[in-house]
Amino acid sequence: MIYADTSFLVAMRVRRDTFHNAALDYYESQQHEHWLWSPWHRVEVFNSIRQLVTHPDSARRLRPQEAKALIHRLETDVRLEYFMHLEADWRDVLRTANEISVGQGFNLACRAADLLHVAYAHELAANRFVSFDRDQIRLAASSGLKATIP
Repeated sequence: MIYADTSFLVAMRVRRDTFHNAALDYYESQQHEHWLWSPWHRVEVFNSIRQLVTHPDSARRLRPQEAKALIHRLETDVRLEYFMHLEADWRDVLRTANEISVGQGFNLACRAADLLHVAYAHELAANRFVSFDRDQIRLAASSGLKATIP
């Protein structure tokens, strides 16, 4: 089971993203795997797509209708189970995030949002963590996950 973070999922869907081709190629090469989707994805991924509407770089900016279409497509893909929607108890996710922070917070760069992704991956028993964010990859690997940059 693969847990992809926001940088991967946005890159996979937004053609203008620098990592779009790498994300799409990796996703397609791993179709035999279960790709996980959590409530945290719904918040952060969809918000990231919405924020692209106000991106300062016009080459990366999305029109509102483009953003809405991307969100709708992702929601459809979750309903069609291209991504397996699983939930974990938030208390467990927050406890795990805190434990990872206690263990790594003095040594590695780790934003709270990144801690939540890594904790969710643990709580959903992911076999692999995928991201284009090198700090998050180091955090995931240091917490015991097999971490991959495509």
